[in-house]
Amino acid sequence: MRIFLFLLGVIFSTGLCSQEQDYTLPRPPRDYATDPAKNAFFIELAGNAGLFSLNYERLFLYREKFKIGARAGFAPNFNGIYVEQVYLVENNFIFFKNPHHLELGLGATLQRRYNERPNTVDRYFWENIFFSVWRCGYRYQKQDDGFFLRAGITPVIMSRDALGFHPGYFLFWGGASIGMSF
Repeated sequence: MRIFLFLLGVIFSTGLCSQEQDYTLPRPPRDYATDPAKNAFFIELAGNAGLFSLNYERLFLYREKFKIGARAGFAPNFNGIYVEQVYLVENNFIFFKNPHHLELGLGATLQRRYNERPNTVDRYFWENIFFSVWRCGYRYQKQDDGFFLRAGITPVIMSRDALGFHPGYFLFWGGASIGMSF
C-alpha cells in the first residue's frame, strides 16, 4: 500500500510539473533608428585590389548625414604555382541620408608580387609594391541589415616600388562592390 501511494504521488507530482508554462517574453526587435547596421562583408570587383577582393568594413561614426568607416580587404592572385597576395586598407567618408550616399575615401594597397629580377635570367624574388588609392562613388546602404551596393572611381597612384624597378604611374580605375550589411 505504501509503495502504491508513493508511486501515485510521484505520478501526480510529475503531472503537475509538466503543466508549468514558460512565460519568458521573446526578445524585442532591433530598433535600427538607435542601433543601425554598422558592419558589412562584401566582394569588390575591380577596384583597389585589381580583379576582386574580399572585404570587411566597420562604420565608426554614424550620424544621419555623415558617416566614417574603415575597411580591410584581401585578394589572392595566382601566378603559376605561386599565390601572390594583395592587402588593402581604406578610410571612407560617407555623406547624405539613407539609403543613397556619396562615398569619398583614401586608402593604401600592398601587393606581394613574384617577379623576375631585371637584367637577369631565371632569378626571381618577392617584391612589395605600395599603391595609394582614392575613391569617389555611389553607395547604397540602408540603415538596417541587408543588401549593400557601391560603385565608384578608384584612381591608383604609385610612386616607385620598394626596389625601384617600376616607375611611378597614375591609373584611372573603377570598381563595384556587392555584399551584406549587419
